[in-house]
Amino acid sequence: MDTIKKELATRVSILYYEEKLNQNEIASKLGISRSYISQLLTYARLNNIVKIVVNVESLYPHSIRQEIEFSKHFPNVKQFNFMKSGSPEDTKKYIGKFTAPLLIKLIQNAKIIAVDPGTSVEKAISELKSSYFGNCHEKKIVPLTGGIDNINVRLHPSDFVRKMGRTLNCKYYFLNLPILIENHSSRDILLKEKNAQEIVHLWDKVDLAILGMGNASKDSTLFSSCSNSMIEKIKNSEAIGEIGVNFIDRKGNYLPVLDKYRISIPFDKLKKVDTKIAIAFGVQKTRALVSILRTNLIDILISDSITAHEMEKYLNN
Repeated sequence: MDTIKKELATRVSILYYEEKLNQNEIASKLGISRSYISQLLTYARLNNIVKIVVNVESLYPHSIRQEIEFSKHFPNVKQFNFMKSGSPEDTKKYIGKFTAPLLIKLIQNAKIIAVDPGTSVEKAISELKSSYFGNCHEKKIVPLTGGIDNINVRLHPSDFVRKMGRTLNCKYYFLNLPILIENHSSRDILLKEKNAQEIVHLWDKVDLAILGMGNASKDSTLFSSCSNSMIEKIKNSEAIGEIGVNFIDRKGNYLPVLDKYRISIPFDKLKKVDTKIAIAFGVQKTRALVSILRTNLIDILISDSITAHEMEKYLNN
């Protein structure tokens, strides 16, 4: 009897694993029930008829070993997702496709979604399709910051929330203010306007934030909106990383560098968001990424294997 069962389990395994028939097709072909097919496949695995070997080095697209290692470095981060990449150009080309499937379930479960402008975030949003989502009419999309007032910078939060709102077919909001206002008295007055107050109140209810990350240096996009005095304040601080115009030092401490001037979600409100997912890559962001990970602010990080390798080297020095 055992020999007969082994032979049948072997036949079923070949049809399932090698011939790629599904369990219903095998059941029909062999004239036995689908539930028995499932039992035979389990029997085959338990009796070494079938051995399943997970070759993590060849799995695409995740760099799983790096993800596991980073979970040891930063145990408070719920999830690391590193895309295997052969070059920075590959990352730029594919990071959106890699990220989109990871965002779908998070978006489906969220009610109010805040979006931070950034190149990586833009690539991910561009890969989202309306067909991925069902009834999303009650969701709301809000910007995390005001706009970057520079004709040479094409990233604007209004474009992000519009694109995402139309994809989900839900309500979206614009924040019609610049990201930085040098006169902080004017900034305080503008934040009391009806449009701004609507966004500020929604920031209290955000349950998913999709974020980019930047360096606290002159090559950052944010610096194009900074006055000379603001740039000096950043330079004179110990800021290494920036996320939503929230500045972070090397040890992961929050620095209120431009709090009087910025139009963006305050750090304490950002911390209260249920799920904060950051998308960032590039070896030039190594120190900034590590500093921000040390804040315990981020729940999920999406990057690539090249950036992860550089971060590992930095952590081990």
